[in-house]
Amino acid sequence: MRRLARRLLPLAFVALAFGAGAGCDRLKQSAAPPGVPANAREDRTRRIWEAIDESGVYRAFFYDGQLAGEGRLLDNRRTGEWKTFTLDGRTVAARGKYVNGLRDGLWEYFDDSGQLYLSVEYKLAPRREFGLLQTDDYGNENGPYRRYFPDGALEESGAFWSGFYQGPVVRYYRNGQVAFRGAYERDQPVGAWTYYYPDGDVEREETYVNGQLDGVLRNYYPGRKLYHETVFKNGVEVGPKKIYPHSPIS
Repeated sequence: MRRLARRLLPLAFVALAFGAGAGCDRLKQSAAPPGVPANAREDRTRRIWEAIDESGVYRAFFYDGQLAGEGRLLDNRRTGEWKTFTLDGRTVAARGKYVNGLRDGLWEYFDDSGQLYLSVEYKLAPRREFGLLQTDDYGNENGPYRRYFPDGALEESGAFWSGFYQGPVVRYYRNGQVAFRGAYERDQPVGAWTYYYPDGDVEREETYVNGQLDGVLRNYYPGRKLYHETVFKNGVEVGPKKIYPHSPIS
């Protein structure tokens, strides 16, 4: 299966920087780097320093003292506008709003140069459950997402519902041509998926039922000439497999 859509995971340190967390108190705390408030505490697991002032403003710092993230805590839960930063302490890595500790509304994620590479809509509900791995940072993605190439051109667009990929998805080549089209239902591919060559010619056609290949699968030479055809049932190839070296599609 040539499904290329990948799970949307923001920069690792974005999640690490958000929220106050306690380090291991049994380890002697290092000396705080310059610029870090005197009341800051070291979290060796996440390799950051954390400080909360009397008004509830939370700040996280990298080990060199550069700002890693900032926001406000209310009853120890993230609230209002939050930002995280790249290692230079100035370039925004992520920004958005929290309500009762959960992301809400539009969130934007940026690369080290400050270029937007991902935008995702969140709502408080519905929310996906992860069992023992439950986290406040994921599971309530609800609405459209858009991912971008480094030059700002659109790379992929789709949508989430309750943290699942849901509905149509389109990915593009750097030249703006469609790379593939398909659809998801709760993370599972469904219906017709079509893949294209960079010039726009169809490269592959396949169909999914309940996340499994089901039906006729066709591959094409450039110029939309059929060269391979077979049949799948419930994810298993049942054939017959046919090869057409130079036969155009009828």
